[in-house]
Amino acid sequence: MHFAMRAMSATTLALLSLIGCEPAPPADMRAPVTLPLYTQGDAIAGALIYKEACAQCHQLTPGLNKKGPQLMNVYGAKAAMLADYDYSEALRKSDWVWDADTLDPYIADAEKAMPGSKMLADPMPDSKERADVIAYVSTLRASATSSNATDTDATEAVDTDNVEQSADDGVDVLEGAQHKPAADFG
Repeated sequence: MHFAMRAMSATTLALLSLIGCEPAPPADMRAPVTLPLYTQGDAIAGALIYKEACAQCHQLTPGLNKKGPQLMNVYGAKAAMLADYDYSEALRKSDWVWDADTLDPYIADAEKAMPGSKMLADPMPDSKERADVIAYVSTLRASATSSNATDTDATEAVDTDNVEQSADDGVDVLEGAQHKPAADFG
């Protein structure tokens, strides 16, 4: 009888593992981005600005925070949601969602936009540069199970095979590209 119960338990566990349960995303990974790409800026220019102004504090690899939290899938995500980063109390209590309306003033001057913020970056007064950075950040997309969401030296950017420059300096993303993670920009 004892052997039969053990065999039944093992069979039940094996069946449950085959049912196709999706693994939960790790605590250091945000859910996939659902907002459309931000096209009011130039994502390619934004990648360069990000590398110069943001990469020293922000990585793009889940689980590898620096002074600031990693930014993969941040566009459209609720602020202060990663379990593996110690956010400021002000940001935790903010109820902000990272989109163009919140990123723009935060990048412009984090301390002014959110007193008590831990972000120590110099203000970015140029609205075009901020729009470019936001456009770039909106391309940082990886599925919860993607192994493509890696960046140890912050050189990721839009998939340049799937973008065209338009006359207004925006980035037009070709069909299918909006669901791809950012590609290597080296």
